[in-house]
Amino acid sequence: MEMEYSLALALEDYLPVIFSIIGVSLIARTIWQLDRPLGMMAFVGVGLMAVGGVLKATWKLLMAINGTDVPLFSQALFPMIAPGFTLIAMAVYSYTRQLRGKAGVRWPWLAPLIVISLFVGGSALIAANGGPWRVPLIMLATIANVALLLMLAVGAWRRNMRPLAVVFVVVLLVVIGMSQMASNVPQTIAVQWFEQIAQTLAQLAFCLGVWQLTRRMAQEAPVRQLAAGVA
Repeated sequence: MEMEYSLALALEDYLPVIFSIIGVSLIARTIWQLDRPLGMMAFVGVGLMAVGGVLKATWKLLMAINGTDVPLFSQALFPMIAPGFTLIAMAVYSYTRQLRGKAGVRWPWLAPLIVISLFVGGSALIAANGGPWRVPLIMLATIANVALLLMLAVGAWRRNMRPLAVVFVVVLLVVIGMSQMASNVPQTIAVQWFEQIAQTLAQLAFCLGVWQLTRRMAQEAPVRQLAAGVA
């Protein structure tokens, strides 16, 4: 039996998606300014995340309006955000290396595509045997999201932006906590409200934190480019 979602609950579900996409878009734009091929990889990741998040929120909205269940919309989240987070995390890793004066990853697409292929293959294998096919994709999305937030926290810490580093760690804890709640707590309307509001606040903090951090990173990029040119 499907849960009956209220219109307010369904509309609120768009907020964490919007804040998250704004945050990762700021990251991709900052990377683009230093390394356009790497920035393109980050923007592909942003696009995948946007599609997955919007489709899932739209599924909930349709359910709230007239009970229309579009399985493709509800099941698109992790197949989209798992590779999306992976590409963005890899782009941030290579970008960070360049800001620190090290060589970027030579073939930045190679490692994430191999990882994505392995997890997608595992998901397909499980699906073929009638098992929970989303589990490998959930694992990949979680690992890549954790890696991204940890890199942002470390980046803020190294720039003496200590409160900002704490913010990213708190966001990480909220993401993990909400994931555990979704798996282990009965999904009543009250629980869904709590999870969505917590996620909304976490993604708003992520968005504002990324905005501050990327402003500092963008200021550093021209200095690194000038130093590389002189060298």
